[in-house]
Amino acid sequence: MIKKLGLVGCGTVGSGLLELLDRRADYIAGKYGVSFKLLFATDTAKGTAFWKEGLDPRALLEILESGGSIDVFSPGGPKDLASLLEEAKPDIICEATPTNYETGEPGMSIMTEALASGANVVSCSKGALSRDMAGLKVLAVSKRLSLRFESSVMSGTPLLSLIRGPMAGCEISKIEGILNGTTNFILTKMEEGMDYGEALAEATRLGYAEANPEGDVEGFDAAVKVCILAAEIFGTPLRLEDVHRRGITRVQREDIERAAATREKIKLVAGVKKEGDSVIGYVSPEFVRLDNPLASVSGVTNAVSITTDNLGVVTVTGPGAGKIQTAQGLLSDMLSIAREQL
Repeated sequence: MIKKLGLVGCGTVGSGLLELLDRRADYIAGKYGVSFKLLFATDTAKGTAFWKEGLDPRALLEILESGGSIDVFSPGGPKDLASLLEEAKPDIICEATPTNYETGEPGMSIMTEALASGANVVSCSKGALSRDMAGLKVLAVSKRLSLRFESSVMSGTPLLSLIRGPMAGCEISKIEGILNGTTNFILTKMEEGMDYGEALAEATRLGYAEANPEGDVEGFDAAVKVCILAAEIFGTPLRLEDVHRRGITRVQREDIERAAATREKIKLVAGVKKEGDSVIGYVSPEFVRLDNPLASVSGVTNAVSITTDNLGVVTVTGPGAGKIQTAQGLLSDMLSIAREQL
């Protein structure tokens, strides 16, 4: 089976997907009987490539890594998304653009346009999904299409697919954990003796923290993931401002030492829970006992504990960030869509 693809966003995650499409193509075809043909790739800063016979992911990667424009692959070809969708008629759009927590753009417009055109969508756009997942799902259902977003919460770690699949039939009352690798790295370094400023500088040097780290350290990144979980698990849309949010900027070395003295660790805990008819979302530094599975999670790793009726508490641990790891989430969603149509 051949599935036609369009890629929107050729930054870190988009490049990661191109790498997987290049080096894993034979494995995917042999294992799953699916071949992906990339018809176009477009990025506001890096240009647009379009070829009906299929683009070579490796050639695109070489141009992107050299800092060149991918326009060289299709000079004079269609550039805007509407024209690309009309010309290519892709089966799946992979949306991997930078996210805006407040507006959900540009992901919201891209996904809406793709679904309206008849393409299935896979996305890692936290902002768009946290703003109006319900609206996007209604549009997808009306078009008999799939909208998948595994990599929006824990990168390639299969949290959402686990809940939708093997945990189907369980009633979930709470899900909470470590959903931001940058803050967990900083807190881990503080446990090792650094103060907050030193730990943040190290996270920035290693590329874990952005030049403006506010989205991570003030808890916004974790909060939008809480909004996604609230909508997906409980069917209740939460706005970013509905989430009780406090970041780690006020955590001091003394707090870390006090936690250690009582056999605890400080973690930025993000969660959503059902209390009566209400759904409550929260992000806050918490003292976590050493016998809690979250206490052993260090560095940029993520972990989530899911409280259920039938299985008790199930904890999922894995990477919550990274180029290839996030691209793996997109790839797994692409394969799920393809296999549904076998």
